[in-house]
Amino acid sequence: MSARSTGIAQSWLYAGLLILVALAPLPLASNRPLPAALLALGGGTLLIGWAITVWFGAAVAISPAKIKVSLALFALVCAWIWFQSMPLPSTDSPGADPIWAVAGTTLGLPLPARISVNPGETLSGLMRLLCYGAVFWLSLQLNANGERAKRSLRAVAFIGSLYALYGLIVFVSGNEWILTYRKWAYMHSLTSTFVNRNSFATFTGLCLLCTTSLFIHRIEPITGLSRPMRQKLVILIETLTAGSAAWLTGAVLLQAVALFMTTSRGGVFSTGAGLLTLWLAHTRGKLLGRRPRSAVTLSVAFVLIALIAGGGTVLDRYTLEGADLGSREAIYALTLDAIEVAPWAGTGFGTFPDVIPAFQAKTDSIKPVWDKAHNTYLENALELGVPAAVALNLAILLLAIRAARGIRERRRDWTIPGIGVAATVLVALHSLVDFSLQMPAVSVLYAFILGTAVAQSWSSQPPTRAMPSIVPGPS
Repeated sequence: MSARSTGIAQSWLYAGLLILVALAPLPLASNRPLPAALLALGGGTLLIGWAITVWFGAAVAISPAKIKVSLALFALVCAWIWFQSMPLPSTDSPGADPIWAVAGTTLGLPLPARISVNPGETLSGLMRLLCYGAVFWLSLQLNANGERAKRSLRAVAFIGSLYALYGLIVFVSGNEWILTYRKWAYMHSLTSTFVNRNSFATFTGLCLLCTTSLFIHRIEPITGLSRPMRQKLVILIETLTAGSAAWLTGAVLLQAVALFMTTSRGGVFSTGAGLLTLWLAHTRGKLLGRRPRSAVTLSVAFVLIALIAGGGTVLDRYTLEGADLGSREAIYALTLDAIEVAPWAGTGFGTFPDVIPAFQAKTDSIKPVWDKAHNTYLENALELGVPAAVALNLAILLLAIRAARGIRERRRDWTIPGIGVAATVLVALHSLVDFSLQMPAVSVLYAFILGTAVAQSWSSQPPTRAMPSIVPGPS
């Protein structure tokens, strides 16, 4: 296969990846068995297609050696999840859940013991995790080209705007439907194609980071002009309301309004922390730089306009409820109790809903039964065991650190890895109080953004080589 042919094939793979990211939120955030399976099938098919292009001569854009520690940790976690679902030699095997011995005695059958209390759900969780890994790897390889990486950011901005617009249309028309389903939760919150307002807030926040970065880039040259303020304001208004910039202006406002209308306190706060991180990335930590400061100030003004337009409800929740976690504190305590039962081996990836009712039955403070811990770190520690949970989070952290290094090392386009750092801050904070990363649509989007950021975290300049000296040294 010629270089031109492999290039065309990878362009089609890139288009397929964008379609996958764009369609992931459509069927209830893909948080149902069939959509999740189709999403995994799509990711796996694209990954096989990429491998075929490499087999026929396409270059591996980013060497696996550059992120070998994260890849090794991720592979070990996936292998462990698979092992959790596999039969063990006996019910006395280390890590075997006692439920299998009890079930075997009750049924009078020789049931094989396993670590996981629900092997089917554990394998389903592994399928989803592998899908996220595939999306990250494809984004890493296909977005190594700078222009394509910028195109990816514009695509995310466009995708976020479409779902925000749909959500606003549904909200103002009565807020009674999610696609073809009658809405059954969060009747006073904007959720678009998602069921949970907090998950959609995270999704929109991730899109808003990309959109805001593009917006700041658009206005930086104008804010740095040496002209009277009145002239700069006229130029700015003309720029932002005409041509290709008009959609970007509308996208920032649209996504910000949709974010606030979710009424998600955690989502708004986490997105704010992400935007602050993005600001630091744009300025490389130089808070007093004139052009970046002016550009970010104007961006903040746009967000404030959106707050006035759609933020009343979320402000009311902050006023009335503050930082109250409600029943979350009780479920955190129960999850910690459950972790103590199997701290090393875990109970099986994806088994929280099967395990927690036994602990919840001991208290009347939480009704009805919760199927999520509302803290991804605690839930992972329960399901995977503490060592594997630490390994999974460390793998992601090392990738974010690689992106953070790119902010300093690159001479241009350092804001692209900066978006990856900001996105990691957003999802990391929100994961403390909710479960947005357990929604396939959110994890796919985050994996896509992080892959793009890491791909652009190495300097685009070739390393300089020392010139040999032509002056003879002392004999």
